[in-house]
Amino acid sequence: MKTKHLFVPALDVGEALPFAAKVKGKLAEDLDDQERCKEELVKFIDTLEKNFKEPIWYMGMDVIGEKSYERFIFDKGGFFEIMTENPIAMNAHFVHASRSRSFLSALKKTLKQIMSDSGVADLFISSLEVQTEKDSQLTVSKWHELNDLSKP
Repeated sequence: MKTKHLFVPALDVGEALPFAAKVKGKLAEDLDDQERCKEELVKFIDTLEKNFKEPIWYMGMDVIGEKSYERFIFDKGGFFEIMTENPIAMNAHFVHASRSRSFLSALKKTLKQIMSDSGVADLFISSLEVQTEKDSQLTVSKWHELNDLSKP
């Protein structure tokens, strides 16, 4: 079987994205924060859509294990998934190199627009790149390992 998979992974280890949830432990505060996060995610996708210059369609939310995924599909092919727990993990998937490069450029531009200006944001944005199926992919188990390393 022939395969071709290009992807743009992003892991917000510094927890600098504005749609990252901040667990406070009180139900009312957590619900308010979830609403804030959803609004920030919508702003992010709207800005990304403008920078990518094509419609991005919402596919819905999935919960797999203990992880929540927001999923989107690109009008001209490819899809985007965001694991919404900290640290936020994003993965965009394509079969054409030109589309993956265009998305990467739009994503970087969008992140510069929505993130506060800091060394952490610059490092995060500069680390983004297009990868292929031969590269190491971000999996849930790798996410757990990285999440454990980021805890004091």
